[in-house]
Amino acid sequence: MTSILAFIVAIGVLVTIHEFGHYLAARSCGVRVLKFSIGFGKPIFTYQATPQSTQWVLSWIPLGGYVKMLDSRENDAVVAPADWSQAFDHQGVAAKMWIVFAGPLANLLLAFVCYWGLIAQGEIGLKPYIGPVDNGSLAAEAKLRQGDLIVAIDGKPVNTWQEAQWQLLENWVAHRAVTVMTKTGQGEVHQHVLPLNRLPGDPDAEVMQKAGLSVLMPVVSAVIGEVMPGSVAERSGLQTGDRILKVNQQPIADWQQFVKLVRTHPAQPLKIEYQRAEQVFQVKLLPEAIQQGGQKIGRLGAAVNMDAVDMAPYQVVRHYSLPQAAVRALDKMHETIAFTLKMLGKMITGQASLKSISGPVSIADAAGESADMGIKPYIGFVALLSISIAVMNLLPIPVLDGGHLLYHMAELIRGEPLPDKVLAVGQRLGLGILGALMFIAFFNDINRYLIG
Repeated sequence: MTSILAFIVAIGVLVTIHEFGHYLAARSCGVRVLKFSIGFGKPIFTYQATPQSTQWVLSWIPLGGYVKMLDSRENDAVVAPADWSQAFDHQGVAAKMWIVFAGPLANLLLAFVCYWGLIAQGEIGLKPYIGPVDNGSLAAEAKLRQGDLIVAIDGKPVNTWQEAQWQLLENWVAHRAVTVMTKTGQGEVHQHVLPLNRLPGDPDAEVMQKAGLSVLMPVVSAVIGEVMPGSVAERSGLQTGDRILKVNQQPIADWQQFVKLVRTHPAQPLKIEYQRAEQVFQVKLLPEAIQQGGQKIGRLGAAVNMDAVDMAPYQVVRHYSLPQAAVRALDKMHETIAFTLKMLGKMITGQASLKSISGPVSIADAAGESADMGIKPYIGFVALLSISIAVMNLLPIPVLDGGHLLYHMAELIRGEPLPDKVLAVGQRLGLGILGALMFIAFFNDINRYLIG
């Protein structure tokens, strides 16, 4: 339910912002907007102040929206000559392109505001200390060692674990090896070649885990600090304060070991021995299987009490002035847009699998996960999704904003609009492409959540 609500709120906000961008641009050019609709299907709410004003509509299916403008090419009724100045198709090419571009621009502005607000409050990250390195992994082959600090990747300084992860992901997309510079506790500097070009599968956010790396965290006792309502942990009778002693007869030394065992046993029976006060109990349970990073992991719905853990030696806190935060927000947007375009290019050329395309179920799952982590991660997710919507809408595919911009560029070159027959063919082609993309996205969701 959290995932569904988080998804509906995110999509509702993003669609409204996108369409409002079109609406404001149209009104700034004197174009009459006949209808402003959020959602599709049967209307829930309709409002129109006068017969000549905009009709505002909210419909049941919150997966899109549209702004309907006065346009002699799209309306059955002929637009009277007296109203030509208010019709979209009678505007100059510059005005048309501005109205079309304003939707994606509004999404980019929303992402900027979200990132700016988050960064202005200060960024908290984990120091890039290397945790346990998996035996036989690429990280072990590169002789990366637990406890060393990552200071640079390919000569670019790294301040947080998140920055290191992002740089490794970008290099994985580029299918190349990277030079990782580390510093030991004694101040010795070493260089390691991490062959990401040999990392199997399609690039995703789990690049660290797949390379055999994990971040160094403080040793935390395996004591439950919080039990999520309705979770497997709650249904199994686990409570706050319970100390985990064994899992399937294996002694548990710390919370990280317990989490790793649960994650690697999705929907598989676990026998947990725990201590409550002076008594020892046992319980058998099945961790919930969820999708994360393209793979199934187990989840109980129990968390450690991080307030009782001294995280100061492991964290980096950076503060910015408002201008500095704005620059940092623009840099973050530039990195995200560049990465998205690289991935699209890889998919088009066959260098990356179409499995990377996510459908509504995957997006809803990501929305729910970010909402569970708190308001800040959720706002960050909304910003990321807003950028994705802007980039996708600007692709030169007929029926999308990018396709319409392409039409208007052709109009600018020709000196007149494209023939209706060309527009009709483009419409069918665009719908075919979008239909194929939707099929792939739904197929990927089905494969991830029902089959894989």
